[in-house]
Amino acid sequence: MKTIAAVILLIPCLALAQQSPATQSTSVSEDALPIATPVKSARPMKILQKAPLYSFSEKDVDVYLKHLHASEPDPIKRVVHLARKNIGEPYEIYLLGEAPFETYDPDPMYCLNKSDCVTFVEHTYAMALSSDWPSFFKTLTRLRYKDGKVGMLTRNHESVADWDPNNAWLFDDITKTLGGNKSVPLNLTWKPRKFFSRFGIGQNLPDVHMVDAYIPRDRIESIQKELKEGDVVHIVRGNKKEQYVGHFGLVAFGADGAVNMIHSSEPAVREQGLLDYLEKNPNTLGMKFLRPKSDPQKIADAQR
Repeated sequence: MKTIAAVILLIPCLALAQQSPATQSTSVSEDALPIATPVKSARPMKILQKAPLYSFSEKDVDVYLKHLHASEPDPIKRVVHLARKNIGEPYEIYLLGEAPFETYDPDPMYCLNKSDCVTFVEHTYAMALSSDWPSFFKTLTRLRYKDGKVGMLTRNHESVADWDPNNAWLFDDITKTLGGNKSVPLNLTWKPRKFFSRFGIGQNLPDVHMVDAYIPRDRIESIQKELKEGDVVHIVRGNKKEQYVGHFGLVAFGADGAVNMIHSSEPAVREQGLLDYLEKNPNTLGMKFLRPKSDPQKIADAQR
């Protein structure tokens, strides 16, 4: 039955292919491409300026990034603008994969209407440093994968062992510089072989033992005035023996000068005071901070 159905479904396509070029062109305007799944045109800029970012289509993003890049020269202001424009975006974890490049994780490589904490930071920075859709996608893959090479094995799965060192081209870890170094050791063991075993790959990869640093929760208040908008916040969790980064956010200043964090968490993206987050999350051990290098736009352009 499947074979018969397939033949029946193919008949219209074959019939169209057998038509003369003149016959085929009668249903398509001279200046239009014969696209099976067309994308709607971008909405007017007046609408895009008021609409939440998570309602954007790909063409909306392309048009808006061109406008934003031309109207706001400061890339960090673009970061904060886009992060705030996405407040209210629904949260969903494990959104992305490598489809259609690989089949280990068949989820798509980007998502515009939902986010988790890491994809929110990656998408925000990729858009802020790009002037159109193609440059956004290139920057996104550079942030998400080691050396921008798409694949399950090259994706930045672990924050401290993968994401931070593989994105040192754009960010500096400033944790030890804050408050004259109020950090304590972060001890981490990343086991990629165990992680990738479910996919049947990466079995030759050794365990990674790291000693990094984070600022304990009771010292965050004393260093928060040294933070800058656009800094990446790493929320550190774990226990006395071993710690890890379990959440991402972006620093933004409130109208009253308060140091806030814009982040994607259940149920949606929101802006929250840094100290308020600590108060409402007593299991948080502390935080790490990354800062974009000087002239991040020039750096991003060079990577594309």
